[in-house]
This record gives sequence, C-alpha cells and structure tokens, in this order.
Amino acid sequence: MAEKVALFLHVLSIATWFGGLSVMAVWLRKSIAFNDSGIAMDKSLESVHNLNVRMMVPVAVLALAAGFYLLMSMYGGADKQLWLLIKERFGSLFILLYIIGFPIYGGKLLKKAKAADVSAKTAIVKRYIHTLNFSLLLILVLILAVTFKFA
Repeated sequence: MAEKVALFLHVLSIATWFGGLSVMAVWLRKSIAFNDSGIAMDKSLESVHNLNVRMMVPVAVLALAAGFYLLMSMYGGADKQLWLLIKERFGSLFILLYIIGFPIYGGKLLKKAKAADVSAKTAIVKRYIHTLNFSLLLILVLILAVTFKFA
C-alpha cells in the first residue's frame, strides 16, 4: 500500500512540476507581448520566480523523495535495468541541480532585470524562459526513458 501511495505522489508531483513550468514559461512569454500595454516584465518575472521557489522547488523535492522511496522499496537490491538507472541517476541529478541552481540563477536574473532597461529586460526574461524550456525538455526525456523502459 505504501508503494502505491508513493507512486501516486511521485506521478502527481512530476505532473504538477511539468505543468507549473509550462505555465510559467507561457506567462513570461505573454509578459513580453503585453509589455507595451503597461504590464511590467520585471513584475511578471518576480512573480514567476517567487512561484518557482515557493511551489515548484518543494514539488521537485517531493518527486525526489517519493522516487527514492520507490527505488529503495521496490528495486532495493535487484540489478537495475537501463531505464531505472537513467531515472535514478540522471533524474536525481537533474532534480538536485534544479533545487539548488534554479533559484540562485533566477535570483541573479531577477536582480539584473530590476536594474535594466526595456530591451535588456526582454533579453533577461527570454533567458529565464529558455531555462524553463530546457528544464521541460529534460523532464520529457526522463519521462520518455521511463515510459519506454529501455532494457
């Protein structure tokens, strides 16, 4: 029963994380488009960064914790297949980098955006969007590897 709850939490947190990153990327793209209408890009970037730090990072921690529990309870001593090794090593490394690196990098971009002019703010927001999209791509690669269960 505990494995089923952990699997549910793991899948739920991955889905929430993926959806949240997608929404944040779209939100920032819209902020660039609506900047001429008076909606400030730096305020949108600040809101997205705060959402990322306060919601997406804890969701990533939950995904990591549930994933480790599943690995230890279901595949603890067994020889692991390739898809499980990819999930365990690459997925864990990516989540740790996301938890540690993204808030630091996003905070630096946010500080730069507050002191920049409009064209520089656009470039900074686009850099944040590219980082979000790269994170989404890595999550998709992990989901693909786990779905096809490469032997």
